[in-house]
Amino acid sequence: MTSQERRRILLRDIDVVIDGGANGGQYGKWIRQCGFRGKMISFEPASETFAVLCEAAHSDDNWHCHNVALGPEDGQVLLRLTRTSLGSSVLRRTDLHTRMWPDDVEAGTELVPMRSLRSLWHELGCDGRQVYLKLDVEGAELSVLEGAGPLLDRISLLELELPLVNMHHDAPTFADMVNYLTARRFSAVALEQNHSGDNATGQMLMIDGIFRSSNSGSRGVA
Repeated sequence: MTSQERRRILLRDIDVVIDGGANGGQYGKWIRQCGFRGKMISFEPASETFAVLCEAAHSDDNWHCHNVALGPEDGQVLLRLTRTSLGSSVLRRTDLHTRMWPDDVEAGTELVPMRSLRSLWHELGCDGRQVYLKLDVEGAELSVLEGAGPLLDRISLLELELPLVNMHHDAPTFADMVNYLTARRFSAVALEQNHSGDNATGQMLMIDGIFRSSNSGSRGVA
């Protein structure tokens, strides 16, 4: 089964896709190619990259874009920009990250607004909906999940970028992420290769993990 075929099956009962770390809309366009026609909400904090995202979504009335970083609380956060924007993160990159992507050099910083999923939930219209949350936020995935608080129980499916090695300083490990998800009653649906890895050592760097919630009776209003 291909990644696209898997998403097509998983998205059949989904009402809303939340795309955290949307970059220029690559994932959103791919999800539409997978056949999803429901509401899509994308978050991209970097102002220049957000303009690219808006252009990608401009002809899609059911694709909503927010120039905001998802995080553990409402406020502001310093975003560390990179030249291609693909490596922009609130965390500092490790030497391994820099070695693997030498062309994606640092390109300054930007102070950006940050919102938690808990505070956004109602205004996004997620109450009583089946939600698929995708996060590709360069090492900050756990902080975004923690920012959902008890509302994490209302998310049906999670798709996360999971590092197998230390790519960002102070980022949780693969084990940290799996243990957190297990404690919150999420079980693995699929683990997919994200990057070809380190050709010098054979080390795979990261994977995309899809997890399904085992929580039930938790779709009401907080």
